[in-house]
Formats: sequence, structure tokens, C-alpha cells
Amino acid sequence: MTMKKTVTALAVIFAAPTAFADGLLSNAPDEGYLGNIDVGYIKTSGNTETESLNGEFDWVARATENWSTGIQITGVTNSSDGDREAENYTFAWNNRYDLSEKSFLYGIVDYNNDYFGAYDYQAGAYVGYGHQFYKSDNGHFSLGFGLGYRINAVFIGEHEKESVLRGDLDFAHQLTDTARFTQIVSAVWGQDVDTYVSKSAVTTKISDNLAMKLSYLINYNSVVPEGAEKTDRTTTIGISYSF
Repeated sequence: MTMKKTVTALAVIFAAPTAFADGLLSNAPDEGYLGNIDVGYIKTSGNTETESLNGEFDWVARATENWSTGIQITGVTNSSDGDREAENYTFAWNNRYDLSEKSFLYGIVDYNNDYFGAYDYQAGAYVGYGHQFYKSDNGHFSLGFGLGYRINAVFIGEHEKESVLRGDLDFAHQLTDTARFTQIVSAVWGQDVDTYVSKSAVTTKISDNLAMKLSYLINYNSVVPEGAEKTDRTTTIGISYSF
């Protein structure tokens, strides 16, 4: 993969004005927009003082008949006995252009800043082709494959830049009238580093706009600095407000 090919593919996806989100935007509405705000907080006291806070903002909209766009922002902090043990922030911007009822082009720009992770930050831009196998009120299933360019920042002043291939899976299934399961997986294969991210979540409605949400995130990097773990796992539970 050359930089010329990467830039050309990016120009195809970002030629029209759009905005961004997680997954392949299989949940984009036929018109208008959908969004949700998730908040979770846990605090314990006694023999051990712990505090954990997580938040997530998702927004996806139908820009035109063929274009959909979305944005996602997440944040997680955790401390024990007054010492900060985890702090992570992510940002994703997704764009999708439907070529037909089943096939589409998509583009993703993402940024992950993890103060206690293997890398200071990771940032990338990707374009690809996707196929939507089905979509109904009971769920959806889409796969995508593309290419891109990524930066793996080990620490200030040193960066690892590489061309990459990327695969995406976006799945959702309505378990009951009030419970829904979602699974989003992304795999990035680079010249130096391979990254796999899996996010599983179960959302149970409390009312029309409120729901309980349990999610489990796995983030794996094949190459990490000495002393760092290759796999990070995060379990969050909280309240989700949809609008």
C-alpha cells in the first residue's frame, strides 16, 4: 500500500461534508438522527477506597438519502486509595455512503489516548468497502474491509507510522422486547503492530428514553513497549439516555 493510494481513497470518502461514530453505522435511521449518552459511576469505601467514572456519547444521522454520519466520544477514569490507576479517552468519526441496499463505502477517523496503556495515543484514518447482510427491527449484521494509515505514539517525541489493513464487524440482535445485544469488532493489521478491539454490550430498557447498559471492551496490541500488557479489558455498567 502506498501513500498515494491511501490519499486517493480518503478523497473518495471525504469528498462530501459529513460528521462521525463507532461501527459501520448499520443503526443509522432512514431520516433524522439518533443519539445516546451513557454514564456510569462506582464508589467504594472502607478497607479500600475506589472510584470509577465512565461516560459515552453516540450520535448518528442521515445526512442525505445515501450518506450517513456519526460521532462517538468515550472516557473512563479509575482510582484506588487516591491514586489514579486508569484514564482513557477515545474519539471516532464514521462516514458511510450506500452504493445499494446491501453494499456501501465507509470512512473512519479515530483517536485513542490512554494514560496507562501500551501507547501514549493511537490515531488513524481508514477507508473501506462494506456489505450489509441484513437489517430489520430485530437487528443487523454488516462486515467491512479497507485500508488506512495509523500512528502508534510510544511516548512524546517518538512515533511509529504505518500503512494498515482494517476489518470491521457490526452486529445487533433484539433479545427480548426490552433487551438488545450489540457486538462491534475491529481488526487493524499493520506493518509493525496489529490491533484488535471487541466491544460487547447488553442494553435493557427501563423507559422510552432510559436503559441499563452493561458493556465489555477488549483492546489488544501485538507489539507493546517493554513492561506493558498486550491486552486491556474494561467492564462498565451504567445508565443510557437516548434521544
